[in-house]
Amino acid sequence: MKPSDPPIASPGWTNRRINAMGLLAGIVAGFLLAVLLGYQASHYSKPSNFVRFHQWINAQTIYYPPFRMLEHIALSRWHPGQTVVIVGGNSILNGVSQMPPEIWTRRLQELLGPEKYVVVNLAFGGGGPTEGGAVVAEALLRRGIPVVLVTNMGSGTPPYPIAGIYGYFYWEAKAQGALFPQPDRDAKLAQFMRGRSEAQRSKEDELSRAAYLNAHLYFQELWHEVGLHSLFTVWNYKAQGNFWRPRNEWPDQEISSKPVADRFKENFEAELEITRSFTVLIGRKDADGKWGLAPDVEAEMRRQIHAVFPAPLRPRTLMVLCQNAPAYRRRLTPDERARDDAVWPDCAAVLRDEGVACVINGLDFEDVDYHDRTHLAPSGGYKLAALVAGEIRKLNSDPAPR
Repeated sequence: MKPSDPPIASPGWTNRRINAMGLLAGIVAGFLLAVLLGYQASHYSKPSNFVRFHQWINAQTIYYPPFRMLEHIALSRWHPGQTVVIVGGNSILNGVSQMPPEIWTRRLQELLGPEKYVVVNLAFGGGGPTEGGAVVAEALLRRGIPVVLVTNMGSGTPPYPIAGIYGYFYWEAKAQGALFPQPDRDAKLAQFMRGRSEAQRSKEDELSRAAYLNAHLYFQELWHEVGLHSLFTVWNYKAQGNFWRPRNEWPDQEISSKPVADRFKENFEAELEITRSFTVLIGRKDADGKWGLAPDVEAEMRRQIHAVFPAPLRPRTLMVLCQNAPAYRRRLTPDERARDDAVWPDCAAVLRDEGVACVINGLDFEDVDYHDRTHLAPSGGYKLAALVAGEIRKLNSDPAPR
């Protein structure tokens, strides 16, 4: 062997090289297979016999359904000729305290009828009026599908679609190109983020980057499909020893309301203070001593409505302002009652003036209609369904987006 000749590779080195290449090829093949399975899951993954996102399939138990799953649930129920009624918002519209057979959205579907409408409950406990259902409604409307969005809040200004528990829906939908172009919203969100702490900005940046990657790699869809139907891999304090059970096997469980005489006794004073707080910061007396919505709050409310609800969605949206139970409202002082009686209708008037339909829920409800300060018992849910059904028919005179 001449000094200039290349060294002869030993059989052991050659085998290690072949093994390394095989390992790399296996990793690449496994990665591509995972992307393919995630892509397939994005077109079919959804809870069986879906009624709502109950406690075992929401953030309360570490299950964060991806945006594509919500969109697929709605699309799988819609047929041409129907309007999709997307219910968003928080636990009140989710139907907490109502068992599946008596949930208010089931009654709403009965009142509207199946020929022209399909009702899909995409509300979440702790969800905001612009999260979850609102994002899906916007995406469907952009597809050209007739939509009515029913969402809710208390009095005041609707929040941004990010920085909440379910703000990731916005980032996922935006990364997937599912939303209307909305420069005003983009500018307001950027301004909002500049005012957040460094840790909060970092969190939202991470969610945005993850949403962009997921738009192409479908890892959220794959993981949540596995967790839904095969094996859940994250421990949580509610499931504890059974945390590994597929979430589709966990039943939708709600507790029945106590007798009316005992229903509002627990933490009554604390709940009463919360009831008082709803309008204390946004109400103001004029020169004549009459209560109304503070002018600066009204101006910000108008700006916010335009920022968080795209122009095509505003005329297709019904906002439900949810009043507290009468057991607490009766304990307000006369001046507090006067403030509430003025500010809640003022908030509704601003929403209507800016193109968002609005109703105030609970004004004529009785104690028996409430499960607690905010959530509705089945009888209250039926009253809400009747109130909302009438407003939806009014909104749906021109169902096609322009």
